[in-house]
Amino acid sequence: MRNYRVTGPVEVPEGILAAMTRRMISHRSAEFRGLFTDVVKRLEPLFGTSGTVLPLTCSGTGGMEAAVASVLRPGERVLVVELGYFGERFAEIAAHHGAHVDVVRAPWGQVVAARDIASRLAEHAYAAVLLTHNETSTGVIAPLREWAAAIRAVSDCLIVVDVVSSLGAAEIAFDELGLDVAVGVTQKALACPPGLALVAVSDRALERAARPGGRSYYLDLAKAAEHARLGTTTYTPALPIVHALDAALRAVEDEGLEQVWRRHAHTARRCREAVRAQGLTVVPPEEHCSPTVTAVRLPSPDAERVRDELATRHDVWVSSGRGGWKSEVLRVGHMGPVPVAEAEACAEAIGACAREAGAAAEVGAAAEAGTAAEVGTATEPSAGRAPFEADAAGELSVRSLASAQDLGPDWDALVADLDAPIFHTRAFLRAYEHHPIQRIRRPRYLEVRDGGGRLLAAAPTYLQGDPLGLLGLAEGEQALLAPVWHAPDAHLLARDERALDSLHRAFADRAAELGASRWGFVNLSADAPLVKALEGRGFRREDLVPRWTLSKRVAPDAETYLASMRRSVRRDYARQLRRYDEQARCFVHRSDYPGLLGLLEMIAASAARNGSPKYYDPGPFAEFLRELGDAVRLVEIRGHDEETLAVAVCFLEERRLQAWAGGYVRGREELRFSPYYALWWEICQLMWATDVATIECGRLNETFKEKMLLTPQNLVALMGPTPVAHALLEKN
Repeated sequence: MRNYRVTGPVEVPEGILAAMTRRMISHRSAEFRGLFTDVVKRLEPLFGTSGTVLPLTCSGTGGMEAAVASVLRPGERVLVVELGYFGERFAEIAAHHGAHVDVVRAPWGQVVAARDIASRLAEHAYAAVLLTHNETSTGVIAPLREWAAAIRAVSDCLIVVDVVSSLGAAEIAFDELGLDVAVGVTQKALACPPGLALVAVSDRALERAARPGGRSYYLDLAKAAEHARLGTTTYTPALPIVHALDAALRAVEDEGLEQVWRRHAHTARRCREAVRAQGLTVVPPEEHCSPTVTAVRLPSPDAERVRDELATRHDVWVSSGRGGWKSEVLRVGHMGPVPVAEAEACAEAIGACAREAGAAAEVGAAAEAGTAAEVGTATEPSAGRAPFEADAAGELSVRSLASAQDLGPDWDALVADLDAPIFHTRAFLRAYEHHPIQRIRRPRYLEVRDGGGRLLAAAPTYLQGDPLGLLGLAEGEQALLAPVWHAPDAHLLARDERALDSLHRAFADRAAELGASRWGFVNLSADAPLVKALEGRGFRREDLVPRWTLSKRVAPDAETYLASMRRSVRRDYARQLRRYDEQARCFVHRSDYPGLLGLLEMIAASAARNGSPKYYDPGPFAEFLRELGDAVRLVEIRGHDEETLAVAVCFLEERRLQAWAGGYVRGREELRFSPYYALWWEICQLMWATDVATIECGRLNETFKEKMLLTPQNLVALMGPTPVAHALLEKN
């Protein structure tokens, strides 16, 4: 028997499915007006409102777009509170419709504190704040009551809420909390087929929607409300879904709405208990766990494989994670009339498949180690060494992998443990290997492990040139370097000096194998741990061009940041920002933004104008960013005529914001502000909206960066001994 636990569309009871088979009637007939008016009235308790509820024929995303397009106007400033994937979608919709979007976000699996929302609202006059009540991507339910109270204490802005996966499963209290728009759907907790967005709207939101300047013809809430007052819809509705909704509401009424809420909470709790009993982790803290979705973190990155095994072997159907959680998390839906036994059986099946996947991974790793020397495919040994050959102390082993695709999750664990930036992660290395922005050859990924298989040290190595001209390489000459030049603030991925010794010997072996007379590490922070250890082992230090950083300690918020600048700089910058607010606005995009290539062409043009090396060929650059995915943020400054004036490619890490590449227009007399200055301001806004501790950026425009209170971070290259010197070191 199928155990269908996806996060939507959910399993639909037979009685509700049967209601869809009723004969068609005209949506302008008296019969339809009676049905529609009755259904709308019975939706009111689900939202907790005595006001307007509008069924729209579209998805939940359509309902979110209807809200934004109807109540906001281009250029208005909105605050988006993000807890995950669908909060990010709300921000994208608002930006698409011309809003100036600010974001306050929590790390996935957590919530934003009410005081942080209130603090942001106190800084600016916002037209609206956009919230997600139940974040399906992370299994988190937000403290909506607490949020609403904090918002209303400091602002009279519109409150627009996505209740797509909470409507019918949790209290909304629309009128009591002073909400203005709430968007739900039929296919989640109401256990209907998809087809209708259900939108509750306050009177003042409808008044805003009726003003000129609305951005949608079809998704116009003011027009929908006018027709609803007449007992009909603006356009042809999904009539079978209206009949199904009628039956679903009858089922809720028979059980009692509050009992439905209690049932969802009880089933969710039992599901979480069953998950934990399998030795697995429920992602959010218990107090923030959703009544409709349980997010389960697996012990190894096999979520999609486990999901497929559940379906094919157990007839259990769940959803995989979103974004960066795609390979790590499974999501169990328990929306609608789900028996507790099915939720518990689902948890047990996940536990069984996760254990099987873990065992298979261990067997595969052992087989890889044992057979690589014979078949020469899974790993390639460093010259003179077999894979996992013990060093002289008999405890450490080294291996060399030919592709970043072969790197395991412990590579990322090493990166995290050593607080290394995104440039060392598997995602970055894979994307760069597949779509190199600068020419690289013969990639090899060196690993050092102890006798128990624990990864102690690692380095990506490539034959590459020196596009910055910092190492004195001749035209066309290549060296064996780690990592790529696009990785400023590179770290030595070694847990201790002994592991580093094994790593640099493997590196030297690789250089000798390729006949590379120049080899070593580049872009290292001058004061990084283990730099002196390499200098003591014969590595030659060469100073590189510094990069620049801004700490949140120096600039904890906009007001403090401006106040810390020299008076003349502060006055000029404040003037620039006032003019910027009048003439342009900011958009923040993800890597799947349709206009990505055009933005990257501006970066390439700006680099060429400034005499930079041709780092950023737009085609490979675009493919690289698309593959890298979740961490990418494109900050775009766009004039009111929709022309792009400046753009920056940033990487949003847990603790750092990497401002990686940028471009801007110059010499535009009609612009009364500098797009470059505006771009930096919006990058700072991205820092203030997140938990990152620093902005780290490039090596040029020192005068500007000093004005903006950035500090230089000295970078060095450590070039290894020549093969002869290395042989002498080994002998001694």
